[in-house]
Amino acid sequence: MRGYVLCSWYNHWTSIIIEDIFRDHPAVLPAVGLIKKIDFFIRDIPFDLKVTYFPEGYIKDCRRLANERSELTLLKQWAREFDIRFSQELSESLLLSDLWKKARDHPSATSQNLIRELIYFRRQLIEHTQINPDRLITWLYENQGVRRFDASNRLFLILIDLDDFFASWKLKRAHPLLNSGIGNFLDNISASPGRGLNFNWNRECYTVVSDVIIITKPPR
Repeated sequence: MRGYVLCSWYNHWTSIIIEDIFRDHPAVLPAVGLIKKIDFFIRDIPFDLKVTYFPEGYIKDCRRLANERSELTLLKQWAREFDIRFSQELSESLLLSDLWKKARDHPSATSQNLIRELIYFRRQLIEHTQINPDRLITWLYENQGVRRFDASNRLFLILIDLDDFFASWKLKRAHPLLNSGIGNFLDNISASPGRGLNFNWNRECYTVVSDVIIITKPPR
């Protein structure tokens, strides 16, 4: 319960701080009152802001398309090879984070080479996504949960700590970094913001206007 309250408090206030950064920009018009699925307008185009991180599911899908085994499969294999214990009861996301950290801290050359390979794939994928984010945006729409499904215009703010991917949540409080990244995006936005995209969900096709801001914290 204590962890849930702390997490909710953190997410609530950092979300307010991030929304305030957008609303302080002259290209942005805040939504008046509580308008469902609209946080603000950018040059008269309505957007629902979604703050998230580089999706582990997206990385997994991209590795599969590249004929690469999943990170979790490789890390489990590594753990068994070095007799590293891990709990099978952990969720996939927690187990991935746990094994990644254990491999990164292991002194063997095999361990370090594995982590370097995983990091290289992720960074290459992030660079490609920064150039053309359409594939990621479509994935984010098509992989919504049933209860949270929506086809409104969305602006995705993706936060990535390149030194520790699993600590990216901490960047929600990095005001100078956020202010710089969001400001740069809004300063250079076109007169007609967003990307027109189609996505499929539950056998139906939807059309949206969406975009993504990727803010990265460089590795040390």
